[in-house]
Amino acid sequence: MSTRYPDLALKKRLLRTHSALLRHQLAADWQQTVAPVQRVADRARQGAHWLRGHPALVAGVATLGTALLVRRPSALLTLARRAVWLWQVWQRFQPRPPSQP
Repeated sequence: MSTRYPDLALKKRLLRTHSALLRHQLAADWQQTVAPVQRVADRARQGAHWLRGHPALVAGVATLGTALLVRRPSALLTLARRAVWLWQVWQRFQPRPPSQP
């Protein structure tokens, strides 16, 4: 085929090269899109594993929350606000990973 139609053989090679480049670009784009979702899923899995490893702590916090909710709902809201504030302060002082180009 290449001896009778040299232009077709060249076109075929160019199309295959272009197709390989497009597949590579699609794989890179897909990885860039999926990577953040995978990180979130990994963090959720780690959190679930930690919770399964500390059932007494989870039960104690749930009991305390329920008791506060029944006894003094406003105290539970105050506690939740303080917890969120502490979490935000803690996040501010965490080292940031280098940004990706």
